[in-house]
Amino acid sequence: MFGDHKGGGELAEAHRPAAPRAASDKPRKKKNPQQVSLAGRIHKWAGLTIGVILLMCGLTGSYLAFYPEIERAAIAPLRQSAGQQPASYEAVYQALSQVGSPAEGRWNIELPGDGGVITSRYGRRGSPNRMVSLDPVTLDVVRDVEWGSTVSTWVYELHYRLLLGRSGATLMGVLALASMTMLIAGIVLWWRSGRTAAARMKYHVNGTAERKIYDVHRLSGVIGSAFLLIILATAAAMSLPDQVKPVLSAFSPIVKSPDPESAPANGRARIPLDQALAVVRAEMPGVDIRWVQVPTEETASYAIRFRDPGEPNRRFPKSYIWLDQYSGAVLAVRRETQGTASDRILGWFYPLHSGQAFGIWGRAIVALIGLFPLLLFVTGIIRWRGKASRLAAYKRSTAAAAARRNTHL
Repeated sequence: MFGDHKGGGELAEAHRPAAPRAASDKPRKKKNPQQVSLAGRIHKWAGLTIGVILLMCGLTGSYLAFYPEIERAAIAPLRQSAGQQPASYEAVYQALSQVGSPAEGRWNIELPGDGGVITSRYGRRGSPNRMVSLDPVTLDVVRDVEWGSTVSTWVYELHYRLLLGRSGATLMGVLALASMTMLIAGIVLWWRSGRTAAARMKYHVNGTAERKIYDVHRLSGVIGSAFLLIILATAAAMSLPDQVKPVLSAFSPIVKSPDPESAPANGRARIPLDQALAVVRAEMPGVDIRWVQVPTEETASYAIRFRDPGEPNRRFPKSYIWLDQYSGAVLAVRRETQGTASDRILGWFYPLHSGQAFGIWGRAIVALIGLFPLLLFVTGIIRWRGKASRLAAYKRSTAAAAARRNTHL
């Protein structure tokens, strides 16, 4: 009697219907480890195959972003006469002519903007390019190597052509497109990984080691993909010019570079290189002269490569001026900033890919992003091995359950 009221309350509480669960509290259906989406299969198998190539390209790309600075730091002769300019570039050319005869090949001289050792390229038909570096003060040869024989040029050929020449460049273009497909599949998986933006970007600090590996792979993938897709797209475009140029030409013409000739010599001598450079500076004040190709044939012209203010490509600009080698008269000019839309798009591929478009910070970002494929590959392998172990355990458990059922039949 004394406990009727209390007992009745407990009885009522026990029979009171439970409050409905919030949508976020609904238990998820246990996923069959054997069920993998199309995006998951693409991402997995591309990562295990193409991912190795992407890893190599990322690491070599990080090196190439700063290879001039790395070479100067590692090779003492390249640091000689730092900041010094030669008294005469004609004297530089004459010194180079003693190394490689103009009758057999052509010299392309790079003008270092900050002074120091001058490295020029000597092209001769049937032979690899020769790279000769001169001290700007003494004009002594401090380095003489062939393309492909140094660490940097070997890494360059591996990065762009897999050491396979032109066919390797085409293959790299196809692999770049395949890598983009892999990354896009990964982005699809990331989007499905959470119901909200906060859930998709969450890192489980107190999670298991396996969960942390997954979070690192997922978050570094989505952050790095924003940059990697740009790098891969520009790589594909540069490696597949025969496929890309017709597409661009359909919307805007691509202007072919002129190849003007000098007037016949008629007993005249070639004007000195310093005079040719003075003509360019007078005609185009404010431009940065980067390369000079000295003529060797009688009707050839000076081809002087310069960077216009605002042009994205800093070391290898696309702007040229051609001069008559005897009179110094301007024969033709091609300014990248005044080209067609297609010309300007083509001019952006390499600066975006290498980071040169944004100076030292752009190159630093490219070098950093080049490390992301290593991080993605390692965490992806760890995650794949973990999933493979769970799948094997799942198959064993289902086989054991099936055996038990057969025993009871």
